[in-house]
Amino acid sequence: MDDLTYIRRTLELAEQGAGLTSPGAMVGAVVVKDDRIIGKGFYTYDGLYHAEILALGEAGEDARGATVYTSLEPCSHHGRTPPCVKALIGAGVARVVTAMQDPNPQVNGAGLKSLREAGIQVESGILEDEARRLNEAFIVYKTDNRPFGILKLAMTLDAKIATRKGESRWITSEESRAIVQRLRHRCDAVITGSGTFLADNPQLTDRTGFPRRRPLLRIVLDRRNRIQEFAGGVLFRDNLPALVTELFDREIQSFLLECGPDLAFNALRAGIIDKIVVFVAPRILGGREIPAIGGEGIERLAEAIALEGWTIQTSGPDVMLTAYVHRDH
Repeated sequence: MDDLTYIRRTLELAEQGAGLTSPGAMVGAVVVKDDRIIGKGFYTYDGLYHAEILALGEAGEDARGATVYTSLEPCSHHGRTPPCVKALIGAGVARVVTAMQDPNPQVNGAGLKSLREAGIQVESGILEDEARRLNEAFIVYKTDNRPFGILKLAMTLDAKIATRKGESRWITSEESRAIVQRLRHRCDAVITGSGTFLADNPQLTDRTGFPRRRPLLRIVLDRRNRIQEFAGGVLFRDNLPALVTELFDREIQSFLLECGPDLAFNALRAGIIDKIVVFVAPRILGGREIPAIGGEGIERLAEAIALEGWTIQTSGPDVMLTAYVHRDH
């Protein structure tokens, strides 16, 4: 097997940390010798030990002269645990291959530099795009000092989220709703507006049944004081920039926004959304009421909020579109 195969395995291992690593990164590692995996591990925040340490521990003395593959650059600083770079050097590994550099300013290439200085062969950048997508929330959290924002939309082909009388359950399929649950599982918080809360009384819960490190933080934005109580959740009455600041202070790495048309537009215009996930059902409702995105709108095409990096896939009978907000908007 080649480097690509083993790096792909580290990404698969890292994925097992979904919901268990925030505010850290999802990381997987394997130790390979004689074209055989002799050690593997993935990081969880409460498990404390980094993926490389777990993989080295499983490999034992056989790690000497082996190649270590990681989905993220090994750390070189002393955080909650000693630096992984020191452990790799001490284990006598011959080569380290990683998918991407760690965006954490405390690392950001320093780990790879230390390995090279110790005489270890180092390669980086294999399947980097996949690795960056895996940890897109961690990257924004570490480099921009704010949570990664995802806007979820579920609409008909003509961009309606409800009938003219307000009926919205269910616009999209059971398969699409299952994907939304997995989106919630990967996030630290789910947010809606007071209008959606009063109209639909959404549960805003993670119903995947998968383990998660901490409970999903449920937030309702209510600047007009229309809601007096939200059992087990948070009512937030300030503006969107203040919300993002508070979320970052609470070590919320990512949030999912599921809301009505006006809040969707305002969140995009405020620049707090990084990614949009849209489920389009093969139905048409017609009418002028309740579009997926509303607000006051934009006057000039030149000022439109640009999207990039589109991907399209099916979800049962629906189409699922994912795109990223161009950050210069």
